[in-house]
Amino acid sequence: MEKILVKTGIYSFISSFFLFVAFLKREKLTTDVEGMSSYEITPFPQYFFQIFRYSVIISIIAVVVAFLYVFYLKNEISDKDSADSEI
Repeated sequence: MEKILVKTGIYSFISSFFLFVAFLKREKLTTDVEGMSSYEITPFPQYFFQIFRYSVIISIIAVVVAFLYVFYLKNEISDKDSADSEI
């Protein structure tokens, strides 16, 4: 079970990090009331810290979901075995 959780954490972190690098934009276009548009560019250190933070959050959620899934399967198998032994 530990092996599954570690792999889930590592793979979800790496894949979410690469997806955020590919699809999260640094520039934000803002339009004010008068219709004027301006760009706000996030500095690289803040941008990578934001990507790192989101990746850590996603990997923690993935590990919790994997833990609950494995725990649920383990309980279901043990319930099935106990039901079979009663027959």
